[in-house]
Amino acid sequence: MSVDRDKLEALLKWYKQEVGENLIAALIVNREGLVMSALKGSLDQDVEEDVIGGVSALVEPVLTRITEEFSSGSFGTGTFDTEEQRFIFCEAGPEAIFVTVLNSIAMVDPIFPYAYLAAEKIARIFDGRTVSPVIPKLFTEKETTKIERKIDKLQQIKIQSGEYAFKLILGGEGGVGKTSMVHRFVEDAFQTDYKSTIGTSIMKKECDFQGLESKVRFVIWDLAGQAQFKRVRQTYLGNAEAGILVFDVTRKETFDKLEKWFNEIKEVSSTISLIVVGNKIDLEDQRVVLLEQGEELAEKLNLSYIETSAKTGENINDAFKMLALQMIKRFVFTEEV
Repeated sequence: MSVDRDKLEALLKWYKQEVGENLIAALIVNREGLVMSALKGSLDQDVEEDVIGGVSALVEPVLTRITEEFSSGSFGTGTFDTEEQRFIFCEAGPEAIFVTVLNSIAMVDPIFPYAYLAAEKIARIFDGRTVSPVIPKLFTEKETTKIERKIDKLQQIKIQSGEYAFKLILGGEGGVGKTSMVHRFVEDAFQTDYKSTIGTSIMKKECDFQGLESKVRFVIWDLAGQAQFKRVRQTYLGNAEAGILVFDVTRKETFDKLEKWFNEIKEVSSTISLIVVGNKIDLEDQRVVLLEQGEELAEKLNLSYIETSAKTGENINDAFKMLALQMIKRFVFTEEV
């Protein structure tokens, strides 16, 4: 099987950047536990070669048990702790398991969403599907369930089974590509004949995650960005649980007004989970808002940030899945196996 190893390596580098200094190593192993791709972390401490060269030698009994569960398609995601390391194991499609090796003092909770997102991307790389190796910055919520450290105990990370439906709103100035993002996500299509949204448009779409028994269904409310619709927007914003704030990277004024949208939405739905999206990155020669500026604004608002192109489809699914992960991680629990 031909695998884009350059893209795998690029993904691991992004993962290392986002996980930070507690990362010892990130590895992609096959069903037999053989290392297919690996990256050493950024810790100053000496890391034994067997961490990189053969994670199976380090935790062979655990990995054997995981691969047995994995082969039946029932493992999903789990953690294992030794005296010196913490491990996160994630299924990455039918071919691989993604292994994160952390310092013993590291918190697993804020890293779990990154690991799951990376595993999703690895699965798509193995399937030969189009996928960006970029791992966006995630800002985890304080109420995340704490995953306890248990020496020599394998714990499965599970989501309470069921179907979760959330009202999702898209906010941002007119013409930033909100409607095009929704159509790309729901129908995998791009409309070239632009028509502005009148009031709001409502569509539905499920978010599926490999290895999860739960489904996340979004009822998507695409809000009109023009000023004349502000009065009706207040009604549409009610009871919204998730939201995407969108600006156009080629129009600075849409970026400058994003904080106003944030405040307008928070005023009506104070507990809403939001992310920031910089759209139209396919227009690179017209770009005026830099990646760093988008990240700075998102950090100021304590939100995640990702850049997309509704025209090419780049990162569109990732944006909605990022938001879905934010929504369902409140239902996470662990179970010893």
